[in-house]
Amino acid sequence: MSEQIDNLLVDIGNSRIKYALVRLGQHDFDVVYCELIAELAPILGLVKKVLVASVGKLLLVEELQTLCQQHQVECQFIQTQAQQFGINCAYQQFANLGVDRWLAILAARQITSLPVAILDLGTANTCDIIIDNQHVGGWIAPGFNVMKQALLANTQKVFADNNLPSQLTLGTSTPECVNQGCLAALQGFVTMAQSYLAERAVDYQILITGGDQSLLTDLKQTNLQYFPNLVLLGLSRFI
Repeated sequence: MSEQIDNLLVDIGNSRIKYALVRLGQHDFDVVYCELIAELAPILGLVKKVLVASVGKLLLVEELQTLCQQHQVECQFIQTQAQQFGINCAYQQFANLGVDRWLAILAARQITSLPVAILDLGTANTCDIIIDNQHVGGWIAPGFNVMKQALLANTQKVFADNNLPSQLTLGTSTPECVNQGCLAALQGFVTMAQSYLAERAVDYQILITGGDQSLLTDLKQTNLQYFPNLVLLGLSRFI
């Protein structure tokens, strides 16, 4: 690829790095995953600007900054604000709201103007609710694998396997019961978000993103949509 791309969007998450190459005005793009910041080095020669979201990972942030300096590419780190693009943050201490959640919120308002719940399912499960242009708050819960690991570490005679359930049913062995129980909790997270919005609006949307969204693909409600990475879509608003 010799043609220069306008922007590289990078989401440094808890478990992996996600990125996308995006031209100015482009809203549909492919999400790519990598393990190391060094894997981005060949791409930096193709772009004019790098937009970054990071939930921490200071060593990775510093490594990316150094790479950008070496390639003489502008690098902008996005942070949570009290208000952006007309959307208000519910946190009084807005800097404490993870930038990944904030960017997903900003992305949601590009997708729908309805009351909306944004569920990001990964190492942690998060839910954020927007009504009008007000972020009204949310939830943070353990992700599927964290739930499973905590259960195994804190109970006796409970064991599991590495199988992932494709749909919710009843287990007939201890490993099946563990997997199905964690999936039930995950689906309950979605159900409670739906319940919260249904009490306040006739029409609403549920947006699901994150690495564990594949565990919920048997949920087919018309008001539920799946997205590969809302954080990157939120980053694209800063282009």
